[in-house]
Amino acid sequence: MPDPSAPPTLDLQLTWRGTFGRVRVFDDRVTAETSYDRDGLTAVPMDAVRGWRLGPCDVDAVCVEFVTPEETYRVLLDTSDEKLAELALRRVLGAPVPPAS
Repeated sequence: MPDPSAPPTLDLQLTWRGTFGRVRVFDDRVTAETSYDRDGLTAVPMDAVRGWRLGPCDVDAVCVEFVTPEETYRVLLDTSDEKLAELALRRVLGAPVPPAS
């Protein structure tokens, strides 16, 4: 059983053009929250996530997309965090899904 008090191994967050994104990576799970394209801060329902991918959002931000059957949650991160985020997410969630067409 995961220890809910254990600190994350990686905690990335970005406030960008009035939006907030955060990805926290633990040894056995990932949590994320975003306000990008949302009415307010929204926790990503990680139990429903079927895949993830990472890609550019703008010239100065990247998006981690968490794909659920109903919708895709986009979490903005700084471009300098892209490689670190990808390595950590691969370790916990496995390989990313192909880009959206």
